[in-house]
Amino acid sequence: MNNLKIFIFNITVALLFLQSVTFSQSKNICDKWDVLDSLIVNSLIEKGKALELMKEYEPEVRSYFRKQRGVMTGRNDWVFPLKNYSSFYYRDNGNDYRKSGYDYFQGSNTKGHPAHDIMIPDSNKDLMDDVTLKPVDVVSMSSGVVVATDTTWNPGSLLRGGRYVKIFDVTNSCIFYYSHLSLVSVKPGDVITEGDKIGEVGRTGRKAILKGGKTHLHVACLKVKNGYPLPEDIISELKKQKK
Repeated sequence: MNNLKIFIFNITVALLFLQSVTFSQSKNICDKWDVLDSLIVNSLIEKGKALELMKEYEPEVRSYFRKQRGVMTGRNDWVFPLKNYSSFYYRDNGNDYRKSGYDYFQGSNTKGHPAHDIMIPDSNKDLMDDVTLKPVDVVSMSSGVVVATDTTWNPGSLLRGGRYVKIFDVTNSCIFYYSHLSLVSVKPGDVITEGDKIGEVGRTGRKAILKGGKTHLHVACLKVKNGYPLPEDIISELKKQKK
């Protein structure tokens, strides 16, 4: 099993390297960002180079958003990120946000938990709400551009976030990160508005898939300042929008 994991990891590294060779020639700015994101997550790019590219890509994504007639969404218009659920609760009553030790450019190996986990009732861990017996939808809190996704995660991967979606909120200059999804229903380049479905709540990820893991959404907001995504606590916005 260990040899198989090593083989899969080596294949992943090789594929990402091939992507990195050609991503600068990609026509779509969102495709470029998506490849850059994979390189960062897998720790396959030097921090300085990654930051340089983030600074380069941000204005291009803003321009792309305008050309696609994206609709601006103010912070007061953000929506709650779950839909079609019977109930939910926050991990540690919403006190799970920890930004100490976190660095976006350390990828999947970074420390901290600059986010909030929103748990749904799923006692048998079949990824269905115990009451509705249906999946719980994840929706975008804001408008923006889908700049990165992972749809390939499978058990055995060491990546902590599992399947995820990252959306650049042009209005508020931040990246929303939604992870541990069972299903991703958007792709890089999609321009969305608040409330659009982007996936379904799941248990994918290095720890979430373990026996003790719970079906939940991990949601984070990273304010981009001079190309550097810095975590921001949005628990008050989550509680406000739920009301």
